[in-house]
Amino acid sequence: MIKPCLIANWKMNLDRMGIERFFSRFSLDNSALEQCRVVVCPTYVYLEKVKAMIGDKALALGAQNIFSEEKGAYTGEVAARQLAETGCRYVILGHSERRRYFGENDKLVNSKIKLALKNNLFPVLCLGENYQEKEDGLTKKVIESSLRACLDGLNSFQIKKVIIAYEPVWAISTSPENVAGVADSPEAAQVVHKFIKRVVAELVGEHVAEAMTVIYGGSVTPENVQGFAAMDDINGVLVGGASQEADSFVKIIKAFIK
Repeated sequence: MIKPCLIANWKMNLDRMGIERFFSRFSLDNSALEQCRVVVCPTYVYLEKVKAMIGDKALALGAQNIFSEEKGAYTGEVAARQLAETGCRYVILGHSERRRYFGENDKLVNSKIKLALKNNLFPVLCLGENYQEKEDGLTKKVIESSLRACLDGLNSFQIKKVIIAYEPVWAISTSPENVAGVADSPEAAQVVHKFIKRVVAELVGEHVAEAMTVIYGGSVTPENVQGFAAMDDINGVLVGGASQEADSFVKIIKAFIK
């Protein structure tokens, strides 16, 4: 059994007061949390604040990005080693917003994944098709191309540590492409997740693919999460807006606790 992975991506939201409010209302105890991998990813400036508020809770700290070099004269950037030293264990890489607004591509994401692994961070690799690619029937082609490029040069031991987050761009609630504000259907997402594991099996073997954590992201809410939790190959969710309120995120976590 793969332990479900639930990741809160707060993006550029929640100030100090919002974070304190979140933790004051976060009601799950460790006996429940230890059945999953639950990760909270605030902005850089609040990493140590969130680490302190996590305390002895069975929650992990994550970051939303790293730079593609180990160190140097890169004003405004943050290195993987620096994040690891703050207590981060996970890092989101290749999110569609990074690709759209900052021009990140699969080659750059690949270099970041390697740095994350070198510094004992679990990379959360985001990939997904846009609306036009979906309409043109190119979803699997886009996913396979991106997956192979992002995992290029990694061995089976390294790939096993990567969490893959399938986030169809058109289904992300804040995406300009998601006019209707809808998520993908659990059944359609299941098909893609199964395909992702098949590609991983071709790359490094069935034994790695079967143990791989593949999660879904894109307009996940307490109202629709049960459908995703019921799918065999959906091993958790990456949550944006619905993770900013403790009550909402707790409901999402509970959907994956059996």
